[in-house]
Amino acid sequence: MLSISRRRFLPASFLLATALTLGVAATPAQAAQSTTTSVRAAAASPTTSSVAKATSRPVNRAALAKATAAKAAATQAARVARIRSSIVSIALSKVGSAYVAGHAGPHSFDCSGLAMYVYAKAAGISLPHYSRAQYSMTTHISAKSLRAGDLVFFFRNGAHHVAIYIGGGKMVGAANPRHGVRIDSVFGPWYGSHFSGAGRLI
Repeated sequence: MLSISRRRFLPASFLLATALTLGVAATPAQAAQSTTTSVRAAAASPTTSSVAKATSRPVNRAALAKATAAKAAATQAARVARIRSSIVSIALSKVGSAYVAGHAGPHSFDCSGLAMYVYAKAAGISLPHYSRAQYSMTTHISAKSLRAGDLVFFFRNGAHHVAIYIGGGKMVGAANPRHGVRIDSVFGPWYGSHFSGAGRLI
């Protein structure tokens, strides 16, 4: 009887020891430790939905459009400033040139021919060779709104004249055969009495 009981017991204990050695079965303490580790890992790792919420914040389209428009406006303003500066620079470079009726540069000019030459060189704008036609192409502005690079016109009392405003109340124009291209005051004695308006092309 004793020998039979031992034979039945030994295989069972052997199987249990083998299972524990290979890790097939876990003790209650090991199972609890494994569960705790899994819970901590899950808490530390963000879920897919939380990541999606963090990375899918709505874009403020109105603010973006406003910033884009402001950048475009600044770029355009800088471009216009460069062109106006070029207009003044080219006009001043022609001071001292001869006045010849019907000429539009590069070494002699009449009044509308000077405006034609300067605007073509500085801004790529083609103007007709006649002061009144040039005036009709411009946006008419007041004398208070004048900016360097605008055109000033004189038609009163039979005058037909155009010049390039350079700022500070001054202009560059092809005055007449005697004086050629020179700097004058827009509202000096003669020009002030013949002033008809100002025009803007850029």
